[in-house]
Amino acid sequence: MKRILIHIAVAAILLVGCKGGGEGKKTEMSPENVTETFTRHIASGKFDQAMELCDTTSMQAYIDRCIAVWESLEKNDSSALAIASSLLAGADIKIAKTEKTDIGRDVYYSIEADGNLKEKKATLVKEEGEWRIRTITDVI
Repeated sequence: MKRILIHIAVAAILLVGCKGGGEGKKTEMSPENVTETFTRHIASGKFDQAMELCDTTSMQAYIDRCIAVWESLEKNDSSALAIASSLLAGADIKIAKTEKTDIGRDVYYSIEADGNLKEKKATLVKEEGEWRIRTITDVI
């Protein structure tokens, strides 16, 4: 039963975005690095750090949904969430391609954890000299 709950928690965290930085001196990160770092922060529940990599206006609802799913899973079974979070922290994130757009870059990537695979697209824009995630969408 615990294994089923862990699979559900991993799937829920991976799927949360379907609908809809670090300490010290900052160095410029590539769009791919921003995307991977953001994804790892979301997977490990580091929502404040994830938000630092976003266009806060356009990504607030996405982050809020992630927090709501995280809190719901924690309330229902915190040990399953802890295990799922550990699995997601080590998730395999692969960048498939990056495309230049009129407003910035689109980064196509996949996340695989515990047998669950999700393909996503991050749209990034450059704000104040740094790449920021504007949207995360599913690739269908």
